[in-house]
Amino acid sequence: MLVVGVAIIDQGRLLATRRVLPAELAGGWEFPGGKVDPGETSEQSGVREVAEELGCAVQVTGRLGGEQQLRAGFVLHVYAARLVGGEPTPRVHDALRWLGPEELDEVAWLSADRPFLGELEQLLLDGQSLPGGNVGGAVRIGATARRPTGPWTPAVHALLDHLATAGLDGVPRVLGIDARGREVLTYLPGRTCPDGEAPDHVIVEAMHWLRRYHAAVRDFRPTGSVRWRFSDRSMDRDEIICHHDVAPYNVVVDESERLVGVIDWDVAGPGHPLDDLAFSAWNFVPLWRDVGVRESARRLRLLCASYGAIRPSDVLAGVVPRISGAVANITAGQAAGDSGMANLAAVGEPGRTRVALDHLIAVLPGIEQELGRGTP
Repeated sequence: MLVVGVAIIDQGRLLATRRVLPAELAGGWEFPGGKVDPGETSEQSGVREVAEELGCAVQVTGRLGGEQQLRAGFVLHVYAARLVGGEPTPRVHDALRWLGPEELDEVAWLSADRPFLGELEQLLLDGQSLPGGNVGGAVRIGATARRPTGPWTPAVHALLDHLATAGLDGVPRVLGIDARGREVLTYLPGRTCPDGEAPDHVIVEAMHWLRRYHAAVRDFRPTGSVRWRFSDRSMDRDEIICHHDVAPYNVVVDESERLVGVIDWDVAGPGHPLDDLAFSAWNFVPLWRDVGVRESARRLRLLCASYGAIRPSDVLAGVVPRISGAVANITAGQAAGDSGMANLAAVGEPGRTRVALDHLIAVLPGIEQELGRGTP
């Protein structure tokens, strides 16, 4: 007789359930499931058993390799499934645990279920793709985010460790490197803002955060030449380490659209505070899209007032050189085989930025004139 086990995977975690009966299996951890009834497919049986045992809904995504002999006449097949409705609640078990790929050995699995863990570990490491950012490759696994690494990763991790020590809010913490060579960071819960559609209060909070970041990073001064994503050099005396990518797609907000934090630190490197502000203006106003000279000037004033001690006219003057530099970095990265920069090519970069920059240059006198009518 066929017995089906269901390996429920959600956000890169596997659900383990602890048995109560029979006595000889009590305390052992297993996949939920049970016998296939007459007229059922294996997949239908798995969905039914999960609903009965845990009160939640799953969708079967495929069968795992191999099978295990149970008692005489019974054989176990295991199917992977994703959670699609409800929260699992133990009804016939006395406990459940969500386990990440590094935690699978933390429970005492029943001997019949253990052989499937190797394949499941790889499925868990696939994680859940994360939105936000532009270069791609980030996934969520439980309370962690995993991202591809590069020669710049040690410098970025040193930066993040410094910010953690400084107590700066809204910054992911470094947890290590996983089995696939990806960096492991704390996951910042929430969502990113639609590109170019950040409301005023998000601009205010993002610029308050950016001011705090610039203050926290001023005493982070690596000695000698350091490899960053777009440069390999030492810092000039008047430079700080900029984030270089503070934009709506990297700003995480909660359900009330309040700032949670800022992600995607892989392009951090030496620069001046104006570089971060100019890039933020390009993306938050946004200056890459024609929103009209009055609205551009209004949101630029808001951005600068929220950061403090910076003239909107100075930030506006820095946008063209800053975005021209970004185009050059993307082009060079693509030529050098940087996979993240190659992902940008798939969405038309840097070509679409060149077009947007040409349009900004054409309307720049109008925005400058509008700024001149108010407080500079």
